[in-house]
Amino acid sequence: MKLARKVEIQPTPTQRQALLQHAGNARWAYNWGLRRKQEAWAVRKNALAAGVPKKTAPKVPTAIDLHRELNVLKKLPVENGGVPWMYEASKCAPQEALKNLDQGYKNFFRRVKEGKKPGYPKRKKRSRGIGGFRLTGAITVHESGIALPRIGRLRIKPGDQETLILGSYVQASITEQAGRWYVSVMAFDIPEAKPNGGPEVGIDLGVVRLATLSDGTFIENPRALKASEKRLKRRQKEVSRRRKGSARRLKAKQALSRSWRRVRNVRQDALHKATTMLTKSHGRIVIEDLKVRNMTRRARGRGRAAKAGLNRVVLDAGFSEFRRMLEYKGKLYGCEVVAVPAAYTSQRCSSCQYVDAGSRKSQSAFECLRCGLVIHADLNAAVNIYVAGSCPETQNAKGAGVRPDNLRVVRQSVMNLESACA
Repeated sequence: MKLARKVEIQPTPTQRQALLQHAGNARWAYNWGLRRKQEAWAVRKNALAAGVPKKTAPKVPTAIDLHRELNVLKKLPVENGGVPWMYEASKCAPQEALKNLDQGYKNFFRRVKEGKKPGYPKRKKRSRGIGGFRLTGAITVHESGIALPRIGRLRIKPGDQETLILGSYVQASITEQAGRWYVSVMAFDIPEAKPNGGPEVGIDLGVVRLATLSDGTFIENPRALKASEKRLKRRQKEVSRRRKGSARRLKAKQALSRSWRRVRNVRQDALHKATTMLTKSHGRIVIEDLKVRNMTRRARGRGRAAKAGLNRVVLDAGFSEFRRMLEYKGKLYGCEVVAVPAAYTSQRCSSCQYVDAGSRKSQSAFECLRCGLVIHADLNAAVNIYVAGSCPETQNAKGAGVRPDNLRVVRQSVMNLESACA
């Protein structure tokens, strides 16, 4: 298994200028290649419409073809449309940007064939951010820094120095976020850990409680976006009230970017701590197979504002990121992660298996309409998820129950847990 490691770097003013130059070259090459491909596509379509066979029609340039054209432009003066200033940075930055453009077109056509939302490659704007670039070649990680081609040895932020494994790497990705620079490298092959022998648990994800375990414990949701909502609104107003192109508007945009970076950091920190704790202390984790894209689909007409608010809190919780972290950390720490269908897990009674939407009285209260079991709704769902992962098949071909006998122990433990918590 391969993992990427990301650390923050602290460049000097000269190195920062070099990083900006590389990012600018990569952005310019991407936009230039996109324009060249669009022009080539238009010529090819006209030729095909005129009856020219596909084999003899003009071809759309690939990343290699565009890189050769770019090498010619580098040798021309600026007056003749050349870009000699690209020699000030590594050739890898524009070259890798053109490869990314090629991959973007391949993904576009693949998604069109699959009937999904295509996602046509878009032009990169400087107003949306500095962006990043990728380098290949001699990349070496030292005890307190990382050496990159044409940039030199960059200092790694204290605290992140032990994150990267010392040695040489093939490529590195450099990105900028709210004034800070980060380097991501592909780590060496890491073997998957053996099963740790920990207990099995079911997990129900929610927006009030981030995760509720079938053993009764729960993890609070930091609600990173809600905690910073007032600050974000205030700083967004400051940006909108500044004159475009002014230094004060740039300063306000930087402050807004730092606020959004804090929201992201708070969310990522909570998810990392929760998933690391769960995978280290459990041998098997059962979660819901949530379709977050469908859950956060926009509503139309009446109730649109309420649905937008629900979408906001669901996305703020980071369900997909939680599952992604669980899956790769499970391989690191010897924990098996299983996903089960999410249908009726919150409406089914964990004691008698009776399904009725009316049993869930509120967001946190569950009272079975058949057996009268009173339990926290999230805990009830977590137990159902645990049972579904332990014995996914509940009936045979003739409709007879095939649940194991130890299911009674699970039901009894839930009732005992509720009585202890009451």
